[in-house]
Amino acid sequence: MSVEITAVPVPADLLDVGDHPFVQMATVFNQAVMFDIGLDHLRWEPAEMLPDWHDESYRMHRGFLARDDSGRPVGALQLVAPCEDGATEIEFDVAVLPDARDGHIERQLLERLEHEARALGRSALQTYSIHRIDTDHQRLPSPSGFGSVPIDHHTRLFLDAGFTLAQVERNSRLDMTESHEGVRAMLDEAIRFAGPDYRIVTFSPPTPPLLRESFAFVLSRMSTDVPAGGLTITEETWDAERVDVRDARIAAAGLTVSVAAVEHLPSGRIVAYNDLGIGADRSRPTSQWGTLVVRGHRGHRLGTIVKCANILRWRELVPESPFISTFNAEENRPMLDVNERIGFTPLTVAGAWERRL
Repeated sequence: MSVEITAVPVPADLLDVGDHPFVQMATVFNQAVMFDIGLDHLRWEPAEMLPDWHDESYRMHRGFLARDDSGRPVGALQLVAPCEDGATEIEFDVAVLPDARDGHIERQLLERLEHEARALGRSALQTYSIHRIDTDHQRLPSPSGFGSVPIDHHTRLFLDAGFTLAQVERNSRLDMTESHEGVRAMLDEAIRFAGPDYRIVTFSPPTPPLLRESFAFVLSRMSTDVPAGGLTITEETWDAERVDVRDARIAAAGLTVSVAAVEHLPSGRIVAYNDLGIGADRSRPTSQWGTLVVRGHRGHRLGTIVKCANILRWRELVPESPFISTFNAEENRPMLDVNERIGFTPLTVAGAWERRL
């Protein structure tokens, strides 16, 4: 199959644009993922994506479509590159429709990826593969010694293209239709254990002005303080202005977000947080974006506090959402322990891949 790969223009908005290439790109990804795992909780929504593509202050976005001889979109490539000084990595997603997976289109898209990465001065190509957990394929173990991915179409694709498995993540779900009295009991116990130096703070964007600076700091620690396996990670720089930009993007995307944080009273600083988000369709699954406890404040069950507090708050804010989806590195046993006690169960498995140019 011969294909033509073209750049995806970014529309000013999605009003009256019809079947715009930006929408087609999301459709290819959604159809491919649905085929691969039989679930749509990772669905891309163009209207929610667009604000990120409009603002390149901190991350650059590029998109490409592969079309067959008839002009039908059969493959897609998305690139995201951090803008920090000295950053060498570029993240990407690649997808090909099931009836076009002969390896040829995938190779062409990966060649375009390498061309674009070199043009941007990036040398570390990074992506994630997503897999069913009930497959009977042989397994490729994580170099961390924790977890594995099935050796299926995606694993073979990245291995053949020179990528190395850098880490395995577990995707888990929490049923939000069940009683959460156990979550409330966990929260009460964790609060007593943490002691009087810590208190819970909850909010939805925009971030309260007095919290923006310390919230920026904990957001920055997501690039340094969570297990990254063999991935190349550049430390992100966050300040109050970047938090404001983040809040503006959330509003423009029509997202509902809840943040549960812990403030260390002696210092007046936020030292742990958890955030949950959902789009305009509140009957869809919820995404957990991040959970972090700052080094120096671990061992006080603050991770349990922010997770449980936000789950209980979310039930009040968005009772329609059926479940929460979260990703955690398989070697992050402390956080997995918390998840399992709360009631999260495995849903899919993800592999993190990297290739150095």
